[in-house]
Amino acid sequence: MKLLLINSAEPTIRKFITPLEEISKEMSIHFDVLEYQKLSSQVVNKYDGVIISGSPQGDDIIESHQAYFKWLKDFEKPILGICAGHHIVGYLFGAEIYRSKEIESGEIEINIIKKVSLFEGYKSKFKGIAMHNDSISVPDGFELIASTKTCMNEAMKKQDREWYTLQFHPEIQNHPIIINFINLVKDKCE
Repeated sequence: MKLLLINSAEPTIRKFITPLEEISKEMSIHFDVLEYQKLSSQVVNKYDGVIISGSPQGDDIIESHQAYFKWLKDFEKPILGICAGHHIVGYLFGAEIYRSKEIESGEIEINIIKKVSLFEGYKSKFKGIAMHNDSISVPDGFELIASTKTCMNEAMKKQDREWYTLQFHPEIQNHPIIINFINLVKDKCE
């Protein structure tokens, strides 16, 4: 199994990608880290699964990063998008962007709307860490799987693929969600 970790922040900003590297090392899996500017279909298709990291709060990258993520349209392997990754995936598939309307910063209570393998081991409500100014609607072809009092689309899943995107940050708090995703990728490889 080979996992690709994509840093969607600028190369000097490592705070969202480093925890993903540490979890992957703890699980003893093969992974590579690439900066978002180095992506292409040829590169990404070599991997069995992809995690797209967050970027700093207030970092308005949704539109500017779209050109680097066009490969997503044809990618069928598992994906986990976190915060900025959630926005990038959603926007590419037609989500509406909500600027500074559903701001969250700090610990939040997340309500699971649909039980999926990503939330294995979690109760219907759990605490998480969020830090975002922007949020998105649920685009066609995706289903809402978690919400908060402040943010309607806290998590979604693509209906025809093992793609999950999260507004909150499980790499900071809730490592079992990252582990569940990595195990899902492993299962797909067997």
